[in-house]
Amino acid sequence: MTIQHTPGDSGVERPATDVASKSSESLRDAIGKIKREEIVFVLPGASNNQGSYLIYSLSEESASNGEKPFVLNVVPCQEQELPDDLSGFVLSRDSLPPAHLSGSRELHVVVSTGSGLQRAEKFYEEVLHPLLSAAELQPRELRSERGYRVTLTRNSNTIREFAQELGADSGAEEKTIVLLSGDGGVVDLLNGLDHASAPPSIPTIALLPLGTGNALFHSLHKPHYSTEAENPGPSPLVLGLRTLFWPTTAAAPLPTFRASFSPGAKLISDPNFEKEEKSNTTGKDEEQAENGEEQHHRPVTHLVGAIVASYGFHASLVWESDTPAYRVHGDKRFGMAAGELLRVGHAYNARVEVRRRRGDEAAAAPHHDDEDDDSFAALLAPSTGGVGGSSDRFDYVLATLVSNLEKTFTISPAGRPLDGRLRLVYFGDVGGSKTMEIMMAAYREGSHVGMAEVGYEEVEEVRVTVAEEDARWRKVCIDGSIVELETGGWMRVKREEGERLRVLVNADY
Repeated sequence: MTIQHTPGDSGVERPATDVASKSSESLRDAIGKIKREEIVFVLPGASNNQGSYLIYSLSEESASNGEKPFVLNVVPCQEQELPDDLSGFVLSRDSLPPAHLSGSRELHVVVSTGSGLQRAEKFYEEVLHPLLSAAELQPRELRSERGYRVTLTRNSNTIREFAQELGADSGAEEKTIVLLSGDGGVVDLLNGLDHASAPPSIPTIALLPLGTGNALFHSLHKPHYSTEAENPGPSPLVLGLRTLFWPTTAAAPLPTFRASFSPGAKLISDPNFEKEEKSNTTGKDEEQAENGEEQHHRPVTHLVGAIVASYGFHASLVWESDTPAYRVHGDKRFGMAAGELLRVGHAYNARVEVRRRRGDEAAAAPHHDDEDDDSFAALLAPSTGGVGGSSDRFDYVLATLVSNLEKTFTISPAGRPLDGRLRLVYFGDVGGSKTMEIMMAAYREGSHVGMAEVGYEEVEEVRVTVAEEDARWRKVCIDGSIVELETGGWMRVKREEGERLRVLVNADY
């Protein structure tokens, strides 16, 4: 990474800037060309350079080769040159680092190298590390040193192992984890902490969205996204950086659910790391790999989630699109895999039951039979074309704690950031064409929930029992992790009380 000192600044090392290096342009013109939605923060100069400022902004490129996906620009100026409309971006030196990054906390940066388009490591090196340096934070090697510790993922188990070690040190100081990842990093943290040898203190996480869907991040920041075409507003990465560095943010409890599984359930490892893991196998493992035997399945009793638990089209889509060949296409991979699933048009053979929130039982609830002895009600898929709904054929069953699965894909329009309400979206055997119509309606601010074919309600718990013979149609999805159930196996998803993680959000979320 190229580093440049700009005369008159605070002396902090930083990346060379395309803006400031253009000697043919005046400084005033350079400042005027900075897009306000790209500004991360403005810092006053050091004590020996009072009256000066440094403007930090992030430019993001759409180059398909990924060579320069983002550029951190740093422009110096004097106090009289700072435009009035930038005063709201100025952070006091006394406020840095903010309390959630201060020296009284144990600070970690976790870089998920396989997430999304695999840009997390580059983002850390070229953007986050210089910004942390500007906030007077440096990486550390020894536990006794101040600063932050960097963890780069080596395989699909790295974050879980990191979380288990973090939880084992339950007597340590408060912890903040800056997570450069997608939704999978969050579920790995939750489940690593769940299996820690000692009850952990509750860490605070700061999300920088470098995955594919980034459902949790988009749902948390949805109130701050612009809907005006002429005023696009800050990008998700800029919003994430502002949340990380600005002192106006707060740590709030992250709602979670527990997904329990039948005894024959198996967790399927992330295919993104299969090639790496397979290259390290020898002897019997190598022989099994050559014979096509499964190496990446392991029994699982439960998982903790914070985003989504699904069966049917969504779970199949997540699994079948999650290969190295598809991943290079980013979020376009979903559309590519969806085309094949819609062509097949499989209707999933399952029984779906729900237990509603206390106080809701007396309310009229559509599409259900009489309640079972354990207070579960069997769901009927909504009727279509005047034909009664089926109780054993579903195309889509999805329980979620968030509003959005992508930035513009609103699966649960009633959801609000951190409201802790588990909502269920479902529909029956409607065919591939209608399934696509329903999915496209979700891109229109969640208008699919108003369609006659779609059921949508708040629940306390949901149980799905699968009757499929073919393993292809027995996959369930928990925040991106895939579990394969046995024929007749089940998944139960229940909203949790209590607190496992806190997440940094804008104070006015």
